[in-house]
Amino acid sequence: MKINNFNAFNGSVLRAGSDALEPLTSPLCVRGGRFAQLDAAALPGRFEAHDLTDRVVVPGLIDAHVHLELDPSLRTPSEQLAVPTVLRQASMAARAVEMLASGITTTRDCGGGFHLEHALRDRIDGAERAGPRLLCCGRPITTVGGHCAFWGGEVETLPDVDRVVAQEIDAGSDWIKVMATGGVFTPGSRARDAQFDLPWMQSIVAAARRGGRAVAAHCHGTEGLANAVRAGVRTIEHASFAGPEGFGTALDESLMREMAQQELWVSPTIHSGWGRRIRDEQGQPTDFFQRHSNSLRKQRDHGIRFIASTDAGIPGVAHDDLVGGLIALQHYVGLQPVEVLRAATQEAAQALGVGGETGEIALGLSADFLVVEGNPLEDLGVLRDPEVVVFRGAWLDRATRRAMVEEARRHVEEVCARS
Repeated sequence: MKINNFNAFNGSVLRAGSDALEPLTSPLCVRGGRFAQLDAAALPGRFEAHDLTDRVVVPGLIDAHVHLELDPSLRTPSEQLAVPTVLRQASMAARAVEMLASGITTTRDCGGGFHLEHALRDRIDGAERAGPRLLCCGRPITTVGGHCAFWGGEVETLPDVDRVVAQEIDAGSDWIKVMATGGVFTPGSRARDAQFDLPWMQSIVAAARRGGRAVAAHCHGTEGLANAVRAGVRTIEHASFAGPEGFGTALDESLMREMAQQELWVSPTIHSGWGRRIRDEQGQPTDFFQRHSNSLRKQRDHGIRFIASTDAGIPGVAHDDLVGGLIALQHYVGLQPVEVLRAATQEAAQALGVGGETGEIALGLSADFLVVEGNPLEDLGVLRDPEVVVFRGAWLDRATRRAMVEEARRHVEEVCARS
């Protein structure tokens, strides 16, 4: 992708720390893919100029939990593993293009089995492929036969922990992922069950820290969640407070207070499918909504910080529909649109360790932002199909993005026909 030098003027902008849109009183200047000072070097004729009258500029969106390797149309691990490698690679590249085209400029891949996402990340960083900034967790650490064991991260002894963590670091993983509890996707696994006790979790976090990596912990059951929190993980994925009666039935408010006091974030993986489960056919709140909303609102009330995430790739969850998840997040947690936007930009960047690179519209940061045609502080839905997506300074209008997506999908079809 070509990196453009440009300035954009007029319009409104959402700045970090502000609860309201501010007039764009001085042009946004982008030089070499970063926000820069407007000076003589940006005089007309040397820089492109874009009039944003009646438009709103917001930071690029961040999805903190996806699985690029997974095809949302496939429902079982065995189906996923049967996909030929060459088709899996082409499909992952297409999903990355679709994510960027939808306005997602940064994402964290929270688990795969072949490190193909690492190679894709490197090609995106080298401007050889289109896609968002990609942070990779690699193979999740799990118990023998545990949740996502099919990805190869099983450990049986503490030396196994050091070995798998070292392998992930050598492979270039940016994060270490651990399955602190069972999950839904793996046959024979129970989401409420803890997979590692506290000493094991502490050993996993310590091994990751020795390698300079933070830990993301998959946590459904309350016992496993407590172990992860007390071991010092940085992000809690799901935080379902699951017990024998299901998700959201084993709430522990003392643990919530403990979570709020630590340097961690909850990544609740709320996707657009949750939005379809708010009310039943009679218009009444569903049991699903009541349990999850009660849990999440109690977490919020205790001061726990949330970051936007969807678990894209699991059955039925598309990689490019973060906005549907943001709208659902607003309803389940009871947030204002500006709070949701922070969870999908500034807070997410801080949690993922890239706050010095992206997440805000500020001098020196990567020029990652969206130009939208309505006010997202009134309606998050205006974030769907942005007029322009800017990533690392590349100005991508609708026509450009549409062509990118069509080309990527055409390549997948060609590879599929040959496979």
